[in-house]
Amino acid sequence: MCLAALSLFTFTPLAAAEGASGGWQGRYRYEHDAGLTEGGSSAHVTYDLVIGPDGARGGCVLTARGFQTDERIICHARSDGSILAVSFHRYEDGRTVNKYGVAVYKPGETLFTLSRAAEAGLLTRWGALAPDGESVSESGAFFSQFR
Repeated sequence: MCLAALSLFTFTPLAAAEGASGGWQGRYRYEHDAGLTEGGSSAHVTYDLVIGPDGARGGCVLTARGFQTDERIICHARSDGSILAVSFHRYEDGRTVNKYGVAVYKPGETLFTLSRAAEAGLLTRWGALAPDGESVSESGAFFSQFR
């Protein structure tokens, strides 16, 4: 399973009064290269995050596609200005279990946070969602905004 649930991180909930997207509206992408499989195939996964206007389908959609991965998650995006918390709401089909019947994430659980740092750009801190593969640090410059 390419989307591993990690319970090692805890995040402070962000105040709902701050709004869902608070200046974060847009498209973000992370191209994850997990190395090569035993057979020599590329284990590449693309994560696309779309932050929409406040109140639109939970505020965001996260799509993960690539090596053994094909998921679309309706998420909630909450911002306190410089930090955006992306939390699990449900899968696109309306269920809280994946296509195999497994509850990988709990509703409301933080998948990851994004923060803006002047010197480092856009920083990601992984939560319940963390890419599989060759050592991915718990935080770093993973997602980039595009279009």
